[in-house]
Amino acid sequence: MPQTIQPQMSANKKSIFNEKTFIIWLFIVASSMLFIAFSSAYWVHKTDGIRNNAWFEFELPIQFWVSAVIVIISSIFMQLAYKAATNDDVYKVPSLLTITFILGVSFCVSQFYAYFALVDMGLYLSNREAGEISASFVYVISGAHLLHIVGGLVLLLVAIIKSSRLEVHKKNLVFINICKTYWHFLGIVWIFLILFLYFAK
Repeated sequence: MPQTIQPQMSANKKSIFNEKTFIIWLFIVASSMLFIAFSSAYWVHKTDGIRNNAWFEFELPIQFWVSAVIVIISSIFMQLAYKAATNDDVYKVPSLLTITFILGVSFCVSQFYAYFALVDMGLYLSNREAGEISASFVYVISGAHLLHIVGGLVLLLVAIIKSSRLEVHKKNLVFINICKTYWHFLGIVWIFLILFLYFAK
């Protein structure tokens, strides 16, 4: 009898893991399609704008590049937190996640400084001239990513609370694995976006 119950419990745990993993990957796929759509729209509008002499080119604010460095460093600490959890170094996990969270907040601050820099250049979300739609795209694309970062910060905050209660360890990696996967995804997306905006401008 115990031999028949144990596999069933194991199967249930595996099912829960698969459901949570499936949800985060489904969201990642949907978000990827969103950013691909934004990038495609940017490229199409740029092509038409250049053809009609209605496309304003400008240098991306340095703060966008600073935020790229920040997101790379934060991904390193996120990975260290996950490794600590897999090694059962449960007392290291909260501090490493907290550093990741602080870096995430720093990323947001850097983005807002980039927006201030755009305003100082006379570029706004609502373009006054047709050619300034190039700046509008930068606001929309980076803003959409920023909203995803805020969602990631909420996940990190929950993970910090869970790890502080010693609920994150090598036998309970589901939630921190979700955080790791999503946070790395956000980092990869931002690197792609900043390079795309730089070379496609």
